[in-house]
Amino acid sequence: MNTVPVGRTASSALSWPSPVYAWYVMTILVIAYSFAILDRSIISLLVQPIKQDLGVTDAQIGLLQGLAFAICFSTFGLVMGVITDRTDRRALLAGGIFVWSIATAACGLSDSFTELFISRIFVGLGEACVMPVSGSLIADYLPPKSRAKAYGILLLGGSIGTAAGGILGGNAIAIADAARGFGPAWVEGLRNWQIVFLAVGLPGVLVALWFGLTVREPARREKAEIVDRSLKPLIEHARLNWFAYTTLMISAILNVMCIYAQIAWVPTFIIRVYAWPPEDVGWLLGATAITGAGSSITVGWFMSWLIAKGRDDASMIAIAVHGLFCMVFGTLTCLVPGSTLMMMMLFCKSFTSNWSSSALLMGLSQITPNEQRGQIIAIYTLVNGLIALTAGGYIIGLLSDNVFTEPTGIRYSLTTIFAGGGGLAMLLVFAGRPAFRAAAERARAWVEKA
Repeated sequence: MNTVPVGRTASSALSWPSPVYAWYVMTILVIAYSFAILDRSIISLLVQPIKQDLGVTDAQIGLLQGLAFAICFSTFGLVMGVITDRTDRRALLAGGIFVWSIATAACGLSDSFTELFISRIFVGLGEACVMPVSGSLIADYLPPKSRAKAYGILLLGGSIGTAAGGILGGNAIAIADAARGFGPAWVEGLRNWQIVFLAVGLPGVLVALWFGLTVREPARREKAEIVDRSLKPLIEHARLNWFAYTTLMISAILNVMCIYAQIAWVPTFIIRVYAWPPEDVGWLLGATAITGAGSSITVGWFMSWLIAKGRDDASMIAIAVHGLFCMVFGTLTCLVPGSTLMMMMLFCKSFTSNWSSSALLMGLSQITPNEQRGQIIAIYTLVNGLIALTAGGYIIGLLSDNVFTEPTGIRYSLTTIFAGGGGLAMLLVFAGRPAFRAAAERARAWVEKA
């Protein structure tokens, strides 16, 4: 008769899912995350026509890209984390994909700033579950030795979504003409940017069905035998490791803020400073996203290499490297003379674009019990929404409206975010590494049960 060894949970004695099926699930998660990034970022290539048609300011565009999305993405994140840790994660994510896809399509039917703002709120509501669920599922589908690479590959979806957004947004006129030629009659009355929102939103409904019908809920592993279902165990664990969590999350968030600033405002920067047409900007961003796709692979390799050398703080080191790239190459992207040098610096900056998000997920799974992973990731999502999604984009809009008021002044607004965010992230990592290593050591007892 099979028995569970003393000190182990029943789930930890289970065999891991088939690697083939686990990576099949990973494939769908990557595709779902691609659509999430595409749907939240497509607006960045449509700034100029939206401003012209709706008569909005740069600050309002910043609100549409940041606050509108972050309201539910952040505030509902903790709720989604609790649900993630206590219920069927498969159904939760399938429902989230459906909601954000329909909401993105609704952006295409908006005729005012208010309607577009409300639609963006529901995009954020649907996407509030994507990181808690994905991070939790990966930890139960793949053993610890495979996770660094898996989390990196998950973030590959971000690069795919960004590339697709750049290409589709930059070619809005061609997409609109094709839709008017083959679509229903009511499409004729829509503006080009509205058609693009519909084109990127509606296919996500099929992804939701695919995920919901073919993905199975895995057994939960690496439990810490937490019986209390209230938030008390989470609070106690977070208090014990507060400095490790704080420095890990905030340093990653500051780097992610630089990425969102790049996605949201670099297209406008290139159009205003170098007078590029939107389609050329779209192809450039698509090309830089390919570099970002490489970062999804390199971060997994880099962290695995450090882990093999016994470095418990591999995730923190990866975040510090990303901060360095944001500070140096982000600043140079904005300030170098000529578009050729600008492109070179932008490609260099994109080399580590997914490092912080991947390292953050790896670090959180490393020091957090299974029963609390969804909630901890949701707390990160909450703070990330308040800082990275909201503050970065809005500050750039405010600086451009009130400080660097010339059209080309946006380069200095971006420089402020890149230099400040990346530099502060590095300082936080160096301050928090000892605390993170101590948290990893305390966590080793239940990690070794798996």
